[in-house]
Amino acid sequence: MKNVNKFEDIQSLPMPDGVKAKLLEHLIEPFGDEESTKAFWDEVGTTLYLIEESDTDETLSEESEEDQHFLRFVTNYPEWVLLLNDDECPWLLAVAIVTMQGGGVYCCAPMNSPTLPVAKLVDQAES
Repeated sequence: MKNVNKFEDIQSLPMPDGVKAKLLEHLIEPFGDEESTKAFWDEVGTTLYLIEESDTDETLSEESEEDQHFLRFVTNYPEWVLLLNDDECPWLLAVAIVTMQGGGVYCCAPMNSPTLPVAKLVDQAES
């Protein structure tokens, strides 16, 4: 699993380009442009967790307690869950708001992931 706290670091995540483009589009949309999105992430504190294809529940259980807590929170209390369709494998994107200022936790993962967060979120996904 990878976690990103700076918006500009999303470009380096190991995921298909088409999925990454859709992910960035959804992350930028509420703020209007990339600069406003970066400023919000820096000011308020936002995290994106990327569950990778190689991740299992066992590897996720080895993450820090803080990361596991936020992953459980977004899994159990998502504001919304979207499908990021890709020709090879659809991905999902979920978000939970965790601060009064609107700071959030995102979870992005391929839908074929065998992990519990994906299994729980996949039923809530909207395309």
